[in-house]
Amino acid sequence: MSQSPCSHIEARIQQITQDLQDIDDELHALEVEGLDEQHPQNYTEIQKKVNHLNEKKRALQDAWNRAMTDLAICRSN
Repeated sequence: MSQSPCSHIEARIQQITQDLQDIDDELHALEVEGLDEQHPQNYTEIQKKVNHLNEKKRALQDAWNRAMTDLAICRSN
């Protein structure tokens, strides 16, 4: 059985999707932690982590969009 010529792109999309889900899980955990946090300094640290994860998520979403475009081009060939 031969591999699809686009399988490497599909694998990349699958990995990015998993990475995005992992970030969403981390963001949810930080949200819960932030709601329970009473000390302003700790809340600030949590917010820094959230901001970093959101930046990472935006970069992954851009990569996912590019990979989906690559997949469409690959499948059209």
